[in-house]
Amino acid sequence: MKTIFRYILLTIIIFAAVLLYQLQLGAIPFFLLSFYLFYEAFRMIRNGDKEEEWEGGRPS
Repeated sequence: MKTIFRYILLTIIIFAAVLLYQLQLGAIPFFLLSFYLFYEAFRMIRNGDKEEEWEGGRPS
């Protein structure tokens, strides 16, 4: 369910980007997208979703 919500949100952002580019306000979708991507990265770091397992203080 969360994956579907993310795809829907990204689709809305892409649609808004196209619409706002036509109105010469193209920086606004990038600004909003940066907040979303920062949130996703922060959530992944906080939940401990790591690709590599750390041993001895360094990634393997």
